[in-house]
Amino acid sequence: MDAAKEITNVNETPVAKGFAYGLRTGTPIALGYIPSALACGILCKTAGLTALESLFMSLIVFAGASQFVALNLIMIGSAIPEIVLATAVLNMRHVMMSSSIARRLVPGIGALKKSWICFELTDESFSIASMQKEPLLAPEFMFGLNIVGHCTWVIGTVLGFYGTSVLPQNVQDSMGIALYALFIGLLLPSVRKSRSALIVAAAGMGLSALIKWTPCFEDMNRGIAIMTATGLAALLGAVVFPLEKKEEVR
Repeated sequence: MDAAKEITNVNETPVAKGFAYGLRTGTPIALGYIPSALACGILCKTAGLTALESLFMSLIVFAGASQFVALNLIMIGSAIPEIVLATAVLNMRHVMMSSSIARRLVPGIGALKKSWICFELTDESFSIASMQKEPLLAPEFMFGLNIVGHCTWVIGTVLGFYGTSVLPQNVQDSMGIALYALFIGLLLPSVRKSRSALIVAAAGMGLSALIKWTPCFEDMNRGIAIMTATGLAALLGAVVFPLEKKEEVR
């Protein structure tokens, strides 16, 4: 058996481990980041950021959707408090994702390691980590899973910043939908195997469309709208499809 895929037991519970295994698992995600990272770099330059500021933003923020929202707000001249609030609300989902992943980490991990794992967590790496068949996840696996995507995003941002004059305009414009295509690619395998996942995903889409097209909600902040639709869909899933209680592992 490949050492990177080695499974160990912590209190007789299978654990996914191996930094190299995490790297290999995260590589398809990282490849999917490239078009969006390039688009982010292009948008950074369009918004008037320097190359260093663009690199720093992708290195510290590392949140594709939030970066695009922040850059769009910068371009239209929004105030700093509005930019901070919009991106903070849009990123609130990371609190829920981090809480979920933290429960699956092997016991005894320090706060610093947990914080770093959760900081680098993205929607895609969370999805992949959540779908691992092992109940527990080792920190080195999570480091490998996250770091390859983070590095790709930062490098892609810089390349996009400097490559704006090389790519045709129609290619630059089309890169904006790459992130959505990546989300759909991650969603399809789950909804094909699970009726509950299909219903919750459809409910989230429907609620998001309802909020967007309802006149009284047309001025709602987009980040708040996304959080509202996501929260209501998750609540629906929790009520209609409750998790079965399992015997505690000792």
